[in-house]
Amino acid sequence: MKKGFIILGMSALLLASCSGNDKKLAEDSAKIAELSAEYAEASSFNDSLMLLMGDIYSGLDSINMQEGLLYNMGNGESGDRRAEIRQNLANIKARLAANKALLNDMEARLRKSGNENSVLAKTVAQLKDRIAQQDSKIAQLESDLSSARGEIESLNTKVAQTTDSLKSETAAKEAAQAETVAVENAANTVYYAIGSNKELKKNGLLEKKFLGQTKVLKGDFNESYFTKADKRSLSVIPTGAKKVKIWTNMPANSYEIVENEDGTKTIKITNPKEFWSMTPFLVIQTN
Repeated sequence: MKKGFIILGMSALLLASCSGNDKKLAEDSAKIAELSAEYAEASSFNDSLMLLMGDIYSGLDSINMQEGLLYNMGNGESGDRRAEIRQNLANIKARLAANKALLNDMEARLRKSGNENSVLAKTVAQLKDRIAQQDSKIAQLESDLSSARGEIESLNTKVAQTTDSLKSETAAKEAAQAETVAVENAANTVYYAIGSNKELKKNGLLEKKFLGQTKVLKGDFNESYFTKADKRSLSVIPTGAKKVKIWTNMPANSYEIVENEDGTKTIKITNPKEFWSMTPFLVIQTN
């Protein structure tokens, strides 16, 4: 009987011991699960923070690139380039706004967790400050872009006005030059006619009067019978005839009649100014 009580007592002690171990094991398991969840959450938080940090610094590179495009843009750049820069800045700004919202959410989660992690809190604060700086830089670039557009438009207006003014001045100058040339050409235009006595009379260049006197260019004559020339370049007049006579009053010391190898005569003008000083018309009779 006594032996039976001893066995029952030992069994009770053993059961109590087993029950205590199971409770301790369950508590440890729960603690491990909680720590694992916290670790997973912390790891996820850190990973998200690192990805966000990389995107924010990538945004800085994009801003710097747009800044380079803006400040290296010449006056001749089209409006399409300015519109492209403006659109790129808007896209970067939208991305920074989204990243700022994520940082605010992560900061709230960090405070809610109750974990005092000064490194993470400092990192989040620095990234928020970085986004604020980039927003400010984008605003400055947008302002500079608008200013550049205004300056370019003003410059284009001035260039257009200057171009119009130059065109007007050039047109006036060309017209004046053309008029001067026309006057000079008219002043230097001369006419000569070569023909037999009969031909010259027929065209009204010669007219025989009473007592055998011959008049030269005294009445209506056929101007189309004359050859038009420029006295600045006219130095020789081939007649194709062996006998020639000059009827118009040309100073004798201003020309000479040269005989060619075939016996025909050529009139050589030695002093053009003097030769044409009396009349711009030269009448030459050939026989």
